[in-house]
Amino acid sequence: MKRILAVDHDEITLSLTKKFLENYGYTVEVTNSSKDALDKLAISHYDLILSETDMPGLSGFDMLKVMQKCHITMPLAFLSSKDDRTTLEESKHSGAVQLISKRKDFINLPHIVDNILYKYYRVVA
Repeated sequence: MKRILAVDHDEITLSLTKKFLENYGYTVEVTNSSKDALDKLAISHYDLILSETDMPGLSGFDMLKVMQKCHITMPLAFLSSKDDRTTLEESKHSGAVQLISKRKDFINLPHIVDNILYKYYRVVA
């Protein structure tokens, strides 16, 4: 079973993401801070990290930079309420595997996650 770590400061989003993806067979852990997520990444493996871009303290972009610096190679996709052109471009250049819009794409999240995992692990494997 694929393990996903969801990172978002919004507890409602975390709850919905967890329930939605677990209904599709994923194991989902959640945390409301990037710092806590980095602590979890230091001791556990996840097949995918879903992170909000804009969070108090350490942003999703900053968390990804720390992951890259520490050679944590798990794929990260941004699941964000910000889906403007600037955020999309920053996401592309950051090394994230995808920017998923909460407003436009959330209903398709399980299928998007399936596609990300298929593409990533087919290429990496």
